Amino acid sequence: MKAGAGSVLKWIGYGLLGLVGLVVVGIGAVLLLFDWNDARGFVARHASAALNREVAIDGDLRVHLGNPIRIHLEGLRVANAEWAQDRTMAEIQALDATLRPWPLLRGDWELPELKVQGPKLILEKNDKGEANWNFGPPNAEKAVAKEAATPDDRGDIPVIERLLIADGRLRYRDPTSDIDIDNSINTATGGNDSDTVQLNGKGSFAGKPFTLAVEGGSLLTLRDDPKPYPLKIDAAVGKTKGHIEGSVGEPVKMEGVDLSVALSGDDMAEIFPIVGIPTPKTRPYSISGHLGREGKVWTFRGMNGKVGESDLSGDVLVDTGGDRPMVKADLTSNRLAALDLAGLIGASPRGAGDYPTRGNGRVIPATPIPVEKLRNTDMDVRLRGKRVEAPFAPLEGLDMKVRLANGDLHVDPLTLGIGGGRIAGTVQLDGSGKVPAMRTNLDIRSMKLSAFFSETSFAGQIGGTVAGRIQLAGTGKTVADLLATSDGKIGVAVDGGRVTSLAVKGLKTNILETLGVVISGSKPMPFNCLVGNMAVQNGIAQVEALVLDTPETLVTGKGRISLRNEALDLRIVGDSKSPQVFATHVPVLVGGTLGDPDIGVDPTESAARGAAAVALGVLLTPLAGVLPFLDPGSDEQPQCGRLVRDARSPDKGAPASGKSGNGRGDGTASGSAR
Repeated sequence: MKAGAGSVLKWIGYGLLGLVGLVVVGIGAVLLLFDWNDARGFVARHASAALNREVAIDGDLRVHLGNPIRIHLEGLRVANAEWAQDRTMAEIQALDATLRPWPLLRGDWELPELKVQGPKLILEKNDKGEANWNFGPPNAEKAVAKEAATPDDRGDIPVIERLLIADGRLRYRDPTSDIDIDNSINTATGGNDSDTVQLNGKGSFAGKPFTLAVEGGSLLTLRDDPKPYPLKIDAAVGKTKGHIEGSVGEPVKMEGVDLSVALSGDDMAEIFPIVGIPTPKTRPYSISGHLGREGKVWTFRGMNGKVGESDLSGDVLVDTGGDRPMVKADLTSNRLAALDLAGLIGASPRGAGDYPTRGNGRVIPATPIPVEKLRNTDMDVRLRGKRVEAPFAPLEGLDMKVRLANGDLHVDPLTLGIGGGRIAGTVQLDGSGKVPAMRTNLDIRSMKLSAFFSETSFAGQIGGTVAGRIQLAGTGKTVADLLATSDGKIGVAVDGGRVTSLAVKGLKTNILETLGVVISGSKPMPFNCLVGNMAVQNGIAQVEALVLDTPETLVTGKGRISLRNEALDLRIVGDSKSPQVFATHVPVLVGGTLGDPDIGVDPTESAARGAAAVALGVLLTPLAGVLPFLDPGSDEQPQCGRLVRDARSPDKGAPASGKSGNGRGDGTASGSAR
């Protein structure tokens, strides 16, 4: 490949100096001529051949021989690629260079001074990803181009003791990444190592305002192998701001990176289009740490900062050597706000108002599954939180490990302390196929219901020990679609509970009294067991068992809940457990939707039956399969366990008043929940 072919780095690093060298070579041909402008054609032809692109010198060309050689050049133009928007890729209004002749004979470039006035450089890609800085043939090998573009070491960089760039402009366009940056550039250096190179620019990046300020060491420092190159960068893209300061051991190869970094912004997800590494949606953040690089591995160690209301610390490693970036992280937090974790599971960290929904009053969010982000990187991240602050209950002991490979994400293990108990399980989100698939398996153990209300007006009015299990699998491009196609089971049991009238006073039609459950005054009503179990098939949750066992009444229910359109269709009925009481309880119907439930009575039917007419085994038969699914253990759910044993016993009927599973009357069951 001809000199300069392959990359803008080659052209920038050597292009101007190559033109200067061609001028020197042309000296022998025009030495006796008085007008150096006659050498312009010679220089332009050889430059055009080297770059495989038309090069023209429209202005004056003057050369003053001596030590150093002085060259003045005006009106330099380099043509753009045929498909590019602008006809000219690079142009320089004026160039003044001084060049030491004797080092040039050894092949070394030493310029005491280089002044460039009004340089303009346009770098762009087209929709196919082709770059205008690839000067070689279209099918040139990328590896060859890269090798031609990159100096072997810092010693290959020309010595420029004083560099002045005035009124420069750098334009970069990439429609494939929605980038259009237009920078004005002015740099200045002195002649010793204490001087700096300064670059300031502004423009737009991914449609957002972009600013850049760079301060580096002198070009002499850039060539000096033993000394790391000092660097300071301040940049902003929209509301994302970054400050970087430190040094780079091998700036040509970007190795030996030793930089302190501080980042802040409104949302970490806005980092993705900048660095190409997927990050979750977050609330405003501010983090700092130490950035390093060795080979293809970037490290961000000693990270410390805040995300929303949460503190976060740990180490992050990014390996760019594979087909996709590999992110490894070990993160800890002393205080995590639950809302700040929402982005990790694809929810909105800014509250429910940020969720897209399907309209028509539906409450299940239509949040899209971020398939492209899942496929863009691999991940192995562990997050541990000592305390998690949630609006409904204090949480603690969060431990989750997230593994992502080729679009397939696994959260395993996932454990969380809640209400004196714990939630544990696994979650899988597979985005490797055409349609995302999710599989969830979560267990709830020994959770105290009272913990959810400890800091509310219902403190002390609601209680019980909760066990539960969720097993669901579905496919779809949104959260709503995943649930609408889901299959599996959902079960929950509350043992040894209590509730007061104040806690349920908002229920329509005084539903509990309609079912024969009477709560009076401020004294809590105890209940032995509350069990609910649903079998989900293709988005329809069939309520296989719904039982509330109180000292006086047994409430049962059946029906279904549609996760497709959120429709409710439930029928609930209460039966007295006392042999002496023949109560008439009207069935309660629950219709409407999850967002707007409609609770009323069934006027066409009454359930006139006493305990003598009720066979406990008939009413509780659906429970036989519930507790094994929940598997809470006899010590954890003694009341619910006793209720299930009564259901399995063929000689058990309706229990005596105030007791679960003792005594029965004669008669047959009729009118039970359907």
